[in-house]
Amino acid sequence: MRVKSAIQAIAAAFSLSACYAPTPPPIDSPAFEKRAALPGQLGYLETIKYIDDGVRYIDPSAQFFVSPDGEMCFRGLVNRQLVEFETYSNFWCISPYVVANVDALENDITFVNEVRLWCAHADPQCAHRVGNPDYLDTSPGIANSIVVQVTPYKPERAAIEHLVYLMGGNVRESSCCVVH
Repeated sequence: MRVKSAIQAIAAAFSLSACYAPTPPPIDSPAFEKRAALPGQLGYLETIKYIDDGVRYIDPSAQFFVSPDGEMCFRGLVNRQLVEFETYSNFWCISPYVVANVDALENDITFVNEVRLWCAHADPQCAHRVGNPDYLDTSPGIANSIVVQVTPYKPERAAIEHLVYLMGGNVRESSCCVVH
């Protein structure tokens, strides 16, 4: 009787362990740091915090993080057209391996400057929304860039480029097609 109970307990433990998937890495996991920072530069986690501070300075409800999938994700006024109806229920994410360029954009109308992360030419529409669209959201959920309000925008651009480097990507402004 005891042997039968022990066998049943072991069988139950094995069947339960097969049902559980391995735990994904946490948000901002150091597992996605592929290169070490050079001396005198911010490290991986410090760079993430710096970028997050820049988006939160504009809007305390905004957020920047590295997802459990290793993508750079923004929440807040991202790629928006109907700002007054924003619910912040979605994130816009992009892989560091497909970032072609990061632009610092000066906004002379709202005076809230921005950065734009562009997808590589070979990977169009690489930026994507994670979450459920609300009824006022008319965007298709994919894009060729992500625009984010930040301050100070030029140092934030440099920090994003640095994070792309630390995560194993290369911001690449191509001059392949310049005609002389």
